[in-house]
Parts: sequence; structure tokens; C-alpha cells
Amino acid sequence: MFRFGFNWINVVVFIIMIVAFYLFNSLSVRVSSDKILTAFGSGLIHKTIPFTRIKSAEKVRNKWYYGFGIRLIPGGQMYNVAGLDAIELKLTNGKIFRIGTDEPDKLLEVIQSQAEKK
Repeated sequence: MFRFGFNWINVVVFIIMIVAFYLFNSLSVRVSSDKILTAFGSGLIHKTIPFTRIKSAEKVRNKWYYGFGIRLIPGGQMYNVAGLDAIELKLTNGKIFRIGTDEPDKLLEVIQSQAEKK
């Protein structure tokens, strides 16, 4: 029959959901003179890519089934929070890294301007 009362499973699932939301609720992208830093939420999960490892950058549109979060995609990895627009970085090791963004043209312009200085 039905049991009413406190259920630890619900509490654990709720805590996991809160932690996941905290870690993945936003994606920040910072472009400095020598690197690109992408960080989810509070910055605990992040990736730094030096410009010396970037062969090229271009605006792309993700397939809807690539999803959101940290994903393995054909040829590399993707960080995305929302939307389908992204910047694809082709790295010197032959892999790709996609950064999901609401402003792909602006991000691409900043990346290309910093890369030209190198």
C-alpha cells in the first residue's frame, strides 16, 4: 500500500538537483590576451584553452540532439547551457571544442581579434 512520511531518496534526489543547477546554471566565457576561459556556474567546472593551441575558430550551429552541459560530440567536446549557436575552435591536436553562446558573432570577433595579435 502507500507509505506517507519522510523519504530519504526524495531528499537525496532534491539535493543532487540543486547542486547540478548551481554548477551548470550559466556558462561564462572570458577571452584574455593569451587564452579563452570557459566556466560553468561558480567556476568549479572550467576549461582554459591557450591561443597557442587554437588553429581556427568559426561560428557553427549545434544539432538539437547534442544537448546541453558538457558533451562529447563527434571530433571533440562541447560546453553549452542553452540554444544552438556556438563557436567551434579547431585545436592543434586535431580535436574540436565548441562553446555555446547567445552572441556568436561578438564572441567570434573577440577571439579572432585576440588571435591575430599572437
